Amino acid sequence: MRNLTLSDVRAGLLDLFHHRDEALNTTQTGKLYGPILAAKRKAIEHLEDAGGRPVGDLTEADAHHDGLGAAIWHYTEAVLSHPFVPEERRAAARRIREAFIRDLGVLSDSYAEEAAAAKQNRPKLAELEADLRAAPTPDGKTLYDWASAFVDHGDKLAQLLSTRGQATGFEYFRQQTVLRVTTIGLLGRFRAALRDELVEHPDLPRDLDERIFGGFDELTQKRAEAKENARK
Repeated sequence: MRNLTLSDVRAGLLDLFHHRDEALNTTQTGKLYGPILAAKRKAIEHLEDAGGRPVGDLTEADAHHDGLGAAIWHYTEAVLSHPFVPEERRAAARRIREAFIRDLGVLSDSYAEEAAAAKQNRPKLAELEADLRAAPTPDGKTLYDWASAFVDHGDKLAQLLSTRGQATGFEYFRQQTVLRVTTIGLLGRFRAALRDELVEHPDLPRDLDERIFGGFDELTQKRAEAKENARK
C-alpha cells in the first residue's frame, strides 16, 4: 500500500466503511482499528474541503517528478558504469547529471525546493539538447523527453503551491504527508494484527483479510499498473 496517494487512501477508506463494514466488525481487531480509521477518514475529508483541491494533486505530481528524476540519474549511472561506453558519451552523461540530477538525494527536497530547481533547469534543456537527444531511451524516445517531463512536473509543483500562497501551501502539504504516512502505517498494523487474530481463531472466515482489504489491494494494483504504463 505504500504506493497509494492520499486520494487513493481516501477512496479505500470510503470503500471499507461503505461496503466492507460487516466484515470489519466481525473481528476484534476490526472493532479496535475501525474507529481509529474512521477518524483518519474524517481528517482526510476535512483537509480536502479546506484545501479546495483534490488532495492527491500534489503528491501525484511529486511522484511523477521524482520518478523521472530517478530514471534520468540511473540512466547516466549506467552510462558511467559501463566499461566500454565511448568517452564522449560518458562526458555527456556527466554534464546531464550535473545539470539535472546530481544525486538521488535531491529528490527528497521539499516541494518548494524541487519547484525552484525546475525553474533553474528549464534553460538547461536548450543548452544540453544535443547531449539529451543523442541518448535513446527504452520507451522509443530520448533523454530529452525524460528531462523535459522532469522539468514540466517540477513546474507543476510550483503551480500547485502558488494557488494557495507559500505559508498556507506548506502547511497544507505537510498535513497531507502526515495523514498519508500515518494512515498507511495504521492500515499495515491493522492487517498484521488481523492475520494474527485469524491464526489464533481458526473458526473465523478464512477470507476476512480479502473481504476487508480487497479495496486497498485493488487500488494498489491500479497504482502499480499506472506507473508501469507511464513508462511505456
